[in-house]
Amino acid sequence: MEAYGDSRFGRGCLVARRLVETGVRAIEVSLGGFDTHANNHAGHETNAKILDPAFATLIKDLKEKDLLDSTVILCIGEFGRTPTINALDGRDHWPTGFSCLLGGGGLASGVVIGETDPTGEKHKPTDPVEVNNLVATILKAVGVDYEKELISPIGRPLQLSDGTAIDKLFAANS
Repeated sequence: MEAYGDSRFGRGCLVARRLVETGVRAIEVSLGGFDTHANNHAGHETNAKILDPAFATLIKDLKEKDLLDSTVILCIGEFGRTPTINALDGRDHWPTGFSCLLGGGGLASGVVIGETDPTGEKHKPTDPVEVNNLVATILKAVGVDYEKELISPIGRPLQLSDGTAIDKLFAANS
């Protein structure tokens, strides 16, 4: 318990690990406070002290319990932050690029895809991953046919994903 940290997020990661052990298939643990339009560095330093030990311990525990290959881990925000600091020592919304960490689930490790310009001069990222492709990749990793179409009770077709799984994340496992 102590390795996860004494925080709501740390306790959430511990509960998530225990839920994975019992077979729960989808779990979300949230950590707010990253919307730092002012005092960016202090806000992120505070959150990193909460996120890093809890997230690292979750991954370590899942690996030690032989659950990481059957569990997909995703760490993501809802948008990016500007590469430059504003007048309030913060960073504003940057919808042209953001980062995420995707692992476990038998996915290849150590793969970096895409790149944003650290100066912000080029708005378009290099080799971007569209969100629909990220969703397709996650679905494939957990064994769901992401191209499958479901029919709602009123007869409306519902596509699970209109993306395509990211092949290079599966290449090491083929």
